Amino acid sequence: MATHTFDVRLALCFAAVAQERSFTGAARRLGVAQPWVSEQLRKLEDQLGYRLLDRTSRKVELTPEGAAFLPYALGIERANDTAQLFAAETRKRADQVLKIGAVDFSAGLNERLTVVESFVARHPEVDAQIHGGVATDVLARLKRGDVDVAFLHRRGAGAPAEGLESVSISHRYAHILAPPDDPLAAYEVAPLSALRGRTIAVSPGRSDPVALALTFAPLEGLDVTFVAAPEPDRNAIERFAKVRRLVCFHWEPNLLSRREMDGFICVPIEDAPLVTELTVVRRAQRERGVIEWFWAVAQEQGARLGERLTEPA
Repeated sequence: MATHTFDVRLALCFAAVAQERSFTGAARRLGVAQPWVSEQLRKLEDQLGYRLLDRTSRKVELTPEGAAFLPYALGIERANDTAQLFAAETRKRADQVLKIGAVDFSAGLNERLTVVESFVARHPEVDAQIHGGVATDVLARLKRGDVDVAFLHRRGAGAPAEGLESVSISHRYAHILAPPDDPLAAYEVAPLSALRGRTIAVSPGRSDPVALALTFAPLEGLDVTFVAAPEPDRNAIERFAKVRRLVCFHWEPNLLSRREMDGFICVPIEDAPLVTELTVVRRAQRERGVIEWFWAVAQEQGARLGERLTEPA
């Protein structure tokens, strides 16, 4: 029984047949099989309740009802073309902006700079915008879609939050920075137990308290006292430690041998137990090409990290 309403998508098929005056030509134009076109026209006529076309073995002619309906079908076709153009232009504009969330403590890290600069060099047409903040806010903005990707710290190889995926782009290993007259400065390689009972200057942890706690988890049970520097900046922490004559940590992408460093003695820690990991994170469901472009650059940086970690010492 005819419903006297119709699927507007079927009208697009009818418009193609009417303009081509051929089912075969319409199928070629639409990039589909000819039987499919015939089926769509049958459905449209059933829904409208009248025939639109007279079909013979040699030609296709419009019925009076088909001729009357054709202007409306062509109007739908024009509206569809306009909507498709608008959608394409909107996608293009969206792929000219990339919003990058970044935990504050990642500022200045060479690996972060390398990923962003490499992306900008490859895609100069894209406006890459950095949106800094504390880790919880950056993660929330990523989940909401307010930023497209994010630089976040995490510890170890645990899975990211549900609906997210990540790639590691940097490891940083802690070394002890001690005043020259401190007993720790005498070590070539210090065991972690040498920090027992010590007072250590650290980041205030406002940017990413969870990552900070996980990073320093191996120090549990050593009666270590942390004194928070006023600012999370690495240079500021080291200056604070120097003024207070405290030890602090110095983070490097490679393990260093014992050396003098800006008024401190830098000493590696046995077995490198204190490690931070910088990752690029994105939502698992993504549609925009610009995110894929950035992800590809992050994966390349992650591959270089993997190669470096597997190189013989």
